[in-house]
Amino acid sequence: MLAEFAEDSDFTARDKAREARLAVKDLPVKSRLAFGMMEEKYWKIRRESFALLRKHIHDLAAAPFIDDIVVHPDDYPRFLPELNSLLSQYDISYTIAGHIGDGNFHIIPLVDLKRAEHHKIILELTPKVYELVAKYNGSITGEHGDGIIRTPYLHLMFSSRMLEIFAEIKNIFDPLDIFNPGKKVGGTVEDIERFMKKT
Repeated sequence: MLAEFAEDSDFTARDKAREARLAVKDLPVKSRLAFGMMEEKYWKIRRESFALLRKHIHDLAAAPFIDDIVVHPDDYPRFLPELNSLLSQYDISYTIAGHIGDGNFHIIPLVDLKRAEHHKIILELTPKVYELVAKYNGSITGEHGDGIIRTPYLHLMFSSRMLEIFAEIKNIFDPLDIFNPGKKVGGTVEDIERFMKKT
């Protein structure tokens, strides 16, 4: 876990970082303060983590179909064990990374999109993860938009009236459904299946 401290001066930020390190000294964790070049090194590792995953795992693709969920940090002690228990029911490798301060998680399963059983896992696991997120009043979309993969599940976050409003706005500005068809409005699980078959 990387924790960044931003203050009006470097001196104050470093003091805050040292206070945080003292606060966890009795926990079974190792901590390290990183300034200057060392700080840049850690952030580079964080930025490149997904690229490394994609480049060094052969025959499997990083498939962010349950990526970008948000759950309030206060709910982590209950939500994370349930999430891990759910993911462990499937024979896939995955990583969980994200922005712990604002509750945004990036779950990246590794799958072979040429295998029918992995298509089945995607179709089964997606609604289960989103229902778990909804149970904790979270969001199935944090940073990356709804897209084809999340559109069929927007009812878990929005009322039927809100979904109608999305459709009304879409019809006003794009009555011929030219722009981003199947995204935010009108998308179905069948659309997801169809796009998986194209890969």
